[in-house]
Amino acid sequence: MKLACHPSTAVHPETTTDPATLRWVVSGITLPFAGLLVSAPGLDEFLNQVRVEATVGAVMATVLEGTWERIGAGFRTALTTALERTDEWVGGPDSKPLNDVETLRRCADELIGGPVGAVAAMHGGSIELVDVSVGDEERRVDVTMKGACRGCPAAIMTLHQRLEHQLSLRLREPVTVREI
Repeated sequence: MKLACHPSTAVHPETTTDPATLRWVVSGITLPFAGLLVSAPGLDEFLNQVRVEATVGAVMATVLEGTWERIGAGFRTALTTALERTDEWVGGPDSKPLNDVETLRRCADELIGGPVGAVAAMHGGSIELVDVSVGDEERRVDVTMKGACRGCPAAIMTLHQRLEHQLSLRLREPVTVREI
């Protein structure tokens, strides 16, 4: 079975540190590649106003002209249309298809760099991704705990109840997280 990183909810925007950029989370659809989107049915009319990049489980969109308040509803409708026809998407020269290892790595990076890593940082620590592996029977993520998280009993909860659980939800496959 090919791994696909799926967020647990339907298409919806999430804010980023840059107010011009929204992360549009998609569910139930495997995007055809990671990289710049050059053309897609429904979205073409927005590509002169918005830079669109496909990632694992999401579309990153940065407004170049206008504001999200002005174009957000129309962009969402166009994105929904485009997601129904991902086989017609055209990527830029640096776009590439994702394999299972890359998908697991990108999902782990996203969670460690985002909500799970933020929990560790609030407590004076950090999580470093060391390796990922995908076999017939196991999907595994190896991490190192740093700072205040190293040796902390609560770090086990962060790894298993947060990182492992979220990876398993997004990939819709069991994932094991191991501290090394």
